[in-house]
Amino acid sequence: MKKVNFYNISKINRKYEKNFIKNFRIINKKGRYLLGDYVKNFEKKFSNYCQSKYCVAVGNCVDAIKLSFMAFKILGDLKNGDEVLVPANTYIASILGITLTNLKPVFVEPDSRTFNISTQNILKAINKKTKAILVVDLYGHPADLFEIKKIAKKKNLKLIEDAAQSCGAKINNKMIGSICDTTCFSFFPGKNLGAFGDAGAITTNNKKLYNILKSLRNYGEDVFDNLKDRKYKNTYKGVNSRMDEIQASILIDKLKDYSKHQKIRKNIANFYLKNIKNPKITMPHHNKNIEHAWHLFVIKCKLRNKLRKFLNKNNIQTMIHYPLPPHKQSAFKEFNKRSFKITEKIYKEILSLPIFPTLKKSEIMHVVKTINNF
Repeated sequence: MKKVNFYNISKINRKYEKNFIKNFRIINKKGRYLLGDYVKNFEKKFSNYCQSKYCVAVGNCVDAIKLSFMAFKILGDLKNGDEVLVPANTYIASILGITLTNLKPVFVEPDSRTFNISTQNILKAINKKTKAILVVDLYGHPADLFEIKKIAKKKNLKLIEDAAQSCGAKINNKMIGSICDTTCFSFFPGKNLGAFGDAGAITTNNKKLYNILKSLRNYGEDVFDNLKDRKYKNTYKGVNSRMDEIQASILIDKLKDYSKHQKIRKNIANFYLKNIKNPKITMPHHNKNIEHAWHLFVIKCKLRNKLRKFLNKNNIQTMIHYPLPPHKQSAFKEFNKRSFKITEKIYKEILSLPIFPTLKKSEIMHVVKTINNF
């Protein structure tokens, strides 16, 4: 069999090439390339999809997290040096969203089954300096949001969600993007809903927060809808994190097909769950009250490196998300001596299998048969 690729982004994007060229011509004719009609249209459609009141389109998910914390500081809910609880096993981008706003990340061990931040460990970690929780829906499985939300409300903490991998997921039949104070999304090309470059968004149900976020993404400038109304007046110290019209046009088109692509991912996941039967493999767990986004299908194996070599030998491409936890990265030397046993064990055992919507049935069956023969 030919190589089973982990991703095939160009193949899934071919469908959108013709309309992309058409939209580009419209955008070029109008001469407005940032925060124009396509961005406004996408914000409206995406907030409706997420069942949230508001959406702010931004440059990427790290900026979405950073802008959320900046907005809470403007509202007086946070200040420099405040502590933010965050899962120890997340991708480094989540941590950067905290440190870039002069806040202090406090690593919390995950639930070893779901890979998400442990509610029990959150309760142990909260102290007088704790002012916010950044939950991460790792691999597409939503965190225990409603329980964590109860804790946040009781302790007067802000709840920010990194949903870079969980677009389209649900918990208790509620869409991700409608539950937390802010929810931050990534539309990096490899994500389930991927642009043709970097892009991100923030959803919220708080109008005051929404207006501040809209300003912050554009240098803190007072919000304007029409260019003729622009005053070049800056109320806040903002950043440059604006979604461009081209990415918005692509995302509008892709959002139309998103439910179909999500169904394909779910079907692949269900086939793996039903047919991979190897005692050396621990299959991904998902709680009954959630609908998994299946951005990644992550198994655990104590012989992970041998398994990966075996799969590669059999023309199956896999990935490790992620090879090194944030507290062991050179970028965070101040945390290098810390030990998080659950996180470190997970990082030694996890392996991501192909689950991209372009996979053929024969390729999926090949993955299953090969793993079962390991």
